[in-house]
Amino acid sequence: SHFRFDVPGPLEPRLEPVWKEAANPPEVVEIREVWEIPGARLVASDGTPATFWREWTAFLSRLRVRGQGFPLWVRLIRDPAGAAETVWTLGPPTHERFRIEQLSAGTDELAPTATWNVLAPVTLVVSAVQRFADPNGIVGWDQETASRHDPGGLHVLEWRTHITTREGTSAVEKARRFGRIDITPFGGSYTYDTNGAEGVEVVATDADETNRRVPTSCAVVSRIKQWGVHVGTTAPGLSPTEVGYSTRTRVEKDERSTTYRATARGPGALRWVEGRNPGGPIDTAEVFHEEAIRYAEGTWVVKEQSPPQPDAPEGIRWQIQTQISGGHADFDFEPVVGGFEPVLFEGALLPWRLAVTLKGQRRGGEGKPEELKLPGLLPGPWLLDRKASSEKEPFVSQFGADAESHLWAREASLVYWSPRRPTASPLQQINQAQPVESYYL
Repeated sequence: SHFRFDVPGPLEPRLEPVWKEAANPPEVVEIREVWEIPGARLVASDGTPATFWREWTAFLSRLRVRGQGFPLWVRLIRDPAGAAETVWTLGPPTHERFRIEQLSAGTDELAPTATWNVLAPVTLVVSAVQRFADPNGIVGWDQETASRHDPGGLHVLEWRTHITTREGTSAVEKARRFGRIDITPFGGSYTYDTNGAEGVEVVATDADETNRRVPTSCAVVSRIKQWGVHVGTTAPGLSPTEVGYSTRTRVEKDERSTTYRATARGPGALRWVEGRNPGGPIDTAEVFHEEAIRYAEGTWVVKEQSPPQPDAPEGIRWQIQTQISGGHADFDFEPVVGGFEPVLFEGALLPWRLAVTLKGQRRGGEGKPEELKLPGLLPGPWLLDRKASSEKEPFVSQFGADAESHLWAREASLVYWSPRRPTASPLQQINQAQPVESYYL
């Protein structure tokens, strides 16, 4: 049987050597690929406590098995609720000698009432040895793993490894073999920042060309970066290093124009940019390619008639303002006495927050809610914070000569939250939503 865990956030792999202490000097006999997965949730398959405890007990029993029946692999599956896709496997046929190094459990702060009722939050540390990887000759190994998020909340993972080998064994070759991050498990939104043919930057610290001696000490850096768009299948030296994609919509009277812009730098930049062509009827298209620095840029403009607003037949004019924030790692500075610099503390990723201000006006009528319907609610992943939101009943903002010429108004202030980066424009989704009489806050 299989045990499924819901895994939040980015993964952070590392490599750890296994030493033969009897050798002089001690040598590395194997290098284990280690994956530490914090916050993994074992959730009851049917959402009931009885099933949870039965499945949790079965999982612990499986870990106590020795020999046949012990777990053989861990697989990373994306979108298990839809079209499940296995993107990476730590186990056969690419790895062997699979091991569960550590299992610890705690409390899920995001779902405290569900913890140990229908789910168990655990930290899994698993490892295996990659087949056909030859560590022979490595006598020194030191690796630093750095994981951070940029101001846009995008993940950056870096390995810095220092390798020493015995005389006659090339440290550079070992560095290229063991110092590169495998980008496959991270999906199609990551690219190599160290985007050479090997996916690493290598510095030989004792190169000696005079006597043709091979380097026995070197430092290697491998770095991958996440993007907010799907890049596609990536490989070192064969796919772009940097990408960008944006859309700009402009409405003038009865015409709406949308400008699509794509940029890329690195190998395959032009091919990637041309693949972002929106298709369909295009009014203006421009592609720029600077071959000398492998930079490409494409711009496409699509013009069409503006669709009528949902409330146009009722004569309501809406002013809608949206303000989005969050989605980045929280941080704080702790003051230190004695004239020292404050200490930086980094926290967890913040959810995305969307503040929406709605102001609508309609001339005439009786000021009933059905005459001044509010724009509809946003779909998932946005969740309306009803406690922080408010709406007003229709009121007269300007008195006319008679009741039929009164200018009625209605206002609302909404707050939404989302655990994930939005994939569509909230303003566009609001304009397309079905109007409602009230949000019933």
